[in-house]
Amino acid sequence: MEARNLNRRVRNTLFFLMVFVLIFDSVPKPIQMNFIGGPVGGKLEFYPLMAAFIYSFYSQYRYHNVFVDFKVFCKYAAIFVGIMMLATIVGLIDYPYYDLILNGPADQIEKLPKVMSFLQAHGIHVEQKHLMQVWLIAREIKGVLLEAFWCLGGAYLVYAWYKDEWSQALRLAVRAVTCSCCVLFVYAIAEVLYLAGNETAKEILSFINPYIHPIVTNHGWWPPLLWKGQLRLVFPEPSHVGNYIAFGLPLIWYGYIQSDTNRRAALPLTMVMAFLVFMTKARTAYAMLAGMLLLLVCLILLGRQYELLKKFAVLIVCVTIGFAGYVSFVNTTSLSRANQTQSVVQRTLEDNLVSLASNNKRSNGARYGLLKAHFRTGLQHPLLGVGKGLTGVYVAENFTPEEAANGEISSWIRYQEERGPMAAGYSMPDAMNEFVSRFSSTGILGLGTFLFPFAYVLLRLLKKWVIRKDLTAMMMMLALISSMMAGCNGSLNLMYAVWLLLGLSYAVAFGRERSMNE
Repeated sequence: MEARNLNRRVRNTLFFLMVFVLIFDSVPKPIQMNFIGGPVGGKLEFYPLMAAFIYSFYSQYRYHNVFVDFKVFCKYAAIFVGIMMLATIVGLIDYPYYDLILNGPADQIEKLPKVMSFLQAHGIHVEQKHLMQVWLIAREIKGVLLEAFWCLGGAYLVYAWYKDEWSQALRLAVRAVTCSCCVLFVYAIAEVLYLAGNETAKEILSFINPYIHPIVTNHGWWPPLLWKGQLRLVFPEPSHVGNYIAFGLPLIWYGYIQSDTNRRAALPLTMVMAFLVFMTKARTAYAMLAGMLLLLVCLILLGRQYELLKKFAVLIVCVTIGFAGYVSFVNTTSLSRANQTQSVVQRTLEDNLVSLASNNKRSNGARYGLLKAHFRTGLQHPLLGVGKGLTGVYVAENFTPEEAANGEISSWIRYQEERGPMAAGYSMPDAMNEFVSRFSSTGILGLGTFLFPFAYVLLRLLKKWVIRKDLTAMMMMLALISSMMAGCNGSLNLMYAVWLLLGLSYAVAFGRERSMNE
């Protein structure tokens, strides 16, 4: 019993930390572990996750009490990895742009020039094209394996840990999110004061930000030391706040929806988080908040649990109070001086909601053009795509003349021509949409394989909600779908939250809640 209790304590501590550190989704260069961490190497999440894997392997070896349904997971992981590798290998074989790489800057392909020189110095003659193919295959296979291990493996680990104790995992997740929100609130005090024009707050942020995330690592400006006119909290940019609330707010609401006893914490947290979301002035964050509320009411109506509409109305009131706080702040600070001809409400709606439908507002032209070019690339190679990491030149050629004339798109094309199609940080961006990016790089087979575990568990949760009226199933659907929708504005790996939710969703959907005495 002592060993079992110790295991439980260690497991719960690690899971708490995995949820708590999600807000630090991009850490400074000196502590990044990209070589072995792949999609999580640049996040603080890497460290508790690595500890979780080491601990789980040790426990499995010592007690044989960790891995469950392992064969099923291995079968899916093998299919996923196989299709990703197949797409990459076929893409490299058919790649028609090797000349652009060979004739481009030598440093775009990392250490390849040094390898070539080493081989020649030892009398080993290899064609540069063939060596490049081997190098790119190895690089992309490494990327596929790391993604499968850290992302799919991490989701499986959460499922294996909490298959029969998912309620405990949910309690820990709610506590961790609450603690993370407290960190965000403390940081927000300084940032709100900075936005109001306080010089002391500016100096404080200038000092601490380099210790929170990297500064000016991409395209010569991103992320900046300070973000003018918008709240970004501890994230590299304001839009990332939307990704976090897609994960965090459903967990905060979970306790309130389940029981009235938790409203004391949930409702004030909702008010403050709503205020911070509006302060970001980020369309992604606004869309996430509105989308979650809309999805919540749809799920309530779908389950025909109309009594929950009262609690939904209370959440709407909390969000409205948060918005009122934002309006009051803008009206009483220097932020209101930029445009006195429109009300704050009108400007907010036009800049962040109405602007979504316009190609010439904010960054819409570049984003929509990039999205369309990636989609065209996928349509030209529908089955397996063009291969992971190989979309850059294809996409550049799939811009229409009107799209290519856009200032931001033209700079991407210029960077790619100057730095080479394989230059990290300067090559053509992905589609800024997880699903379209996977379609262009891995085709229908790759996209379908990636989405399968999400679709499967969501159908199971939907059944539990509609038939059994299981509130936990409903709230897990809300959290998982919301986090997946963050993929419409970037990579799902931008924040690790979706993989934690995937594993926890499988525990709720297929596990048997066990008492502490069992």
